[in-house]
Amino acid sequence: MFRSLFNRRNNKTLPEVANLTLGRTFTVDVVERKLLPEDALFVVPESDLQIVAQGICDLGEQSFLHRFYPNDDRFLLQVQGGDGHKDTRIDEIVLWYAFDVQYLSKNEDWNKLKTAIRKASFALSSGTETTEFSRVWFNHTPEDEAPMGYIEDIHDTDGAEPSNQIYQTAMLFGRGLSDGTDEMLLVNLEEPEDGERAASFLIGRAIPQHALLT
Repeated sequence: MFRSLFNRRNNKTLPEVANLTLGRTFTVDVVERKLLPEDALFVVPESDLQIVAQGICDLGEQSFLHRFYPNDDRFLLQVQGGDGHKDTRIDEIVLWYAFDVQYLSKNEDWNKLKTAIRKASFALSSGTETTEFSRVWFNHTPEDEAPMGYIEDIHDTDGAEPSNQIYQTAMLFGRGLSDGTDEMLLVNLEEPEDGERAASFLIGRAIPQHALLT
């Protein structure tokens, strides 16, 4: 879904999607925490979160990716849908938990990870344990597949011009949990215009809109 690079928005104010925008506060219904099976790696935030930065990607074909960065940097809330102005439809809401973030200064390590995310499966390591995920994007073939590349405009103040732009290379993986639901893994290699490049390993769970309390 990230096949095109994304155009900078011309709107003078940031969009509001699902009652979310810069400066707003949100929390996740406690029921979502109770529904998590024991084998989930995902973590649900236990307190209110304030949105301190907002990201926007134009996916093309009249679809946008809106990302809301709270004051707890372990979490990222993502909404896919319309532009948030004239088109306010919501196709999907995903909450991401930062399982691990690595700052890979060596090109050898960076390129090794870029090669690893092309594979049909990915082993997420934590200490002595590993958890296997299968590729979700391009899962029609067991052959290596190129990851997606996209640019995200990040705003920490309301206005047309982004405070930062991040070029990202990503691949999506998933696995089934014991309760029959799916858990996602987004391996996201981030190269900000102003800052240190990083590899984020994000565990995601789709949440219904009624469970997002604003």
